[in-house]
Amino acid sequence: MDDPSSPTIHRVSGATPYPDPNKPGLPASIAPRQVTLRDRQTIATIVPFISRDQVPASLLAYLSDQFAKEIEGGDTYPMIDPMPLEKFSAYWFQNFAGIMLIGQVDSADEVAEDKDWSRECLGSFYIKPNYPGRSSHVCNAGFLVTDAARNRGVGRLMGETYLDWAPKLGYTYSVFNLVYETNVASCKIWDALGFKRIGRVKGCGDLKSYADRLIDAIIYGRDLGAGAEVAGDTLLVSEERFDKIKFYLKYGRYPDGSDRAEKSRLRSAATHYKLLDNDVLMLKDKEVISDPARQMAIARQIHEVGNHAGINKTTAVIAEKHHWSRIKETVSDVIRTCDQCKELGKMASSSSAIQNQNQTQNFNASRRFASVNETRGMSVSPAPPNMSAASPDPRSGDVEDKGRILGLQHHPMHQHHHPPHHHEMPSALGGPPNPYANPSDISILLNPPLQTPSSPGLHDRHLHHPMLQDHMHHDSAAET
Repeated sequence: MDDPSSPTIHRVSGATPYPDPNKPGLPASIAPRQVTLRDRQTIATIVPFISRDQVPASLLAYLSDQFAKEIEGGDTYPMIDPMPLEKFSAYWFQNFAGIMLIGQVDSADEVAEDKDWSRECLGSFYIKPNYPGRSSHVCNAGFLVTDAARNRGVGRLMGETYLDWAPKLGYTYSVFNLVYETNVASCKIWDALGFKRIGRVKGCGDLKSYADRLIDAIIYGRDLGAGAEVAGDTLLVSEERFDKIKFYLKYGRYPDGSDRAEKSRLRSAATHYKLLDNDVLMLKDKEVISDPARQMAIARQIHEVGNHAGINKTTAVIAEKHHWSRIKETVSDVIRTCDQCKELGKMASSSSAIQNQNQTQNFNASRRFASVNETRGMSVSPAPPNMSAASPDPRSGDVEDKGRILGLQHHPMHQHHHPPHHHEMPSALGGPPNPYANPSDISILLNPPLQTPSSPGLHDRHLHHPMLQDHMHHDSAAET
């Protein structure tokens, strides 16, 4: 979002010809675009304008009033104070803008005064360079949906038109600098129209509806070059499909423009869906929710009522009574912006960090112990060359374990406990505080139970004995 009071930036890079500020004009490929609203019946036209002088004064005043309400709402645009009419007109129409009007309009010249714009005007958007000079072929846009157009698919239609017109104006890439992540309807449109989330501005929104916290904003980017004009993915296709199914069930005829394949799909869908008297679409016993704002509200309510359950559990509860595309993604957005879950996440991260630190210390201690034990075990009690692995000598475990105890006593960490008479085990056990975690366990090493040839060998125990591991852990911790 640029400074509304900054000078107008014109495109002077990228493909020629460049627009002439003194002789504004439209490329021949840009003309009024007819669209059909979500109800599949209402026809509207998005009309291109290159100057505010083309726009009727009463329509300018209406759009200015609508933009002022959006700013006062405090949840979508960063401005705090509304703009006067003159400032808004210069800002919104400084380069190029489109206005969506009810009905069929063949040119901007047909847009005249004496209209009830609260019924006729559905929205508007502008296109202009996002950067000056050598980067002015990268564009930006702003969108405004009027009160009369809520939940009618206007935002999506203007977004599709923007992707059609921007490259025809010579732009090759689009950047949206600031889309608050709580603006769910807008985010869903740009995600579905192929925009990429190229950045995130942490805590940049002090919004009215979220006075208790700062809201992150998403930076969107999208290529406008050749091959990038494919609009939409399965999300928009699915939502539009719900609207077509509702139309087919309500009026008993196919939406305009339906081909043979789509007609077949609608007939098939009619066997699974039903339309209630209150215009609610049902998939078997589940209500179909196509409005993104309502999807978010339902997900947030169920998440909070369910004691802030995780993604999978919240998704499962929603899916019991509701249906829409990508429920799990909606739940993920709710949890990511939930204050309580953020606090729990911080606590979990702190606990995880401590646990990882302890695991690292234990792992390092085990490696040191294994290295020392392997070296001393080989030197004290080597295996006889002719010993058979299948028939171990049961006495060898006794010799090995005694040798290991003597080897451990030679380690420098025991020298401060008793004089260097390492063969006197009783004096070592009866002296100062014993370094072993459980001194009684030494009897297991001194008097191991007799093993049969089929019993596991004692070589597994010298690496994992809890007494020895505990001691090395404390020794390692003391050194750090």
